[in-house]
Parts: sequence; structure tokens; C-alpha cells
Amino acid sequence: MIRDEVIRMIRETAKLPVSDIKNNLYKDLGLDSLSFVQLLLAIEKKYSIIFGITEMEACLEVGFLIALTEKKVEEKN
Repeated sequence: MIRDEVIRMIRETAKLPVSDIKNNLYKDLGLDSLSFVQLLLAIEKKYSIIFGITEMEACLEVGFLIALTEKKVEEKN
């Protein structure tokens, strides 16, 4: 499942555990701008998708990042 894989990737990147899909990647999970970009690039590579700049700016919440990834994968297929 995409959801589980994205959460796994966030857990590998975050300094704190993911406890809720409403967790903010910066405030709640301790990501900085470099780790955030690395996470997005890893997701892009894993699923062969591309996030636009405005989409990246909106991906601050775990649930939104999961939903956007699922949407992009679905659109690709």
C-alpha cells in the first residue's frame, strides 16, 4: 500500500515518530528543509512521479502527502 510505504519513508527521515496523519512534517516530526526535499525526492523516485513546486509547498501534513502521492500514482497509471 502506498500509505504504508510513505509512512515508512517518513519514519526513516523524521527525527520523531509518526503518530497521526495530521502530523506536520516540520513542527511535529522535526524535518528541516533538506530532509523534507530528500523525502519528496525519494517518494518521486520510488513511484516515478513528480511533485510540482506548489504541491511541495502544500505537503506539510502527513495525510496530505499520502493523498497527493496516491493521486499522482493513480494519474500515472
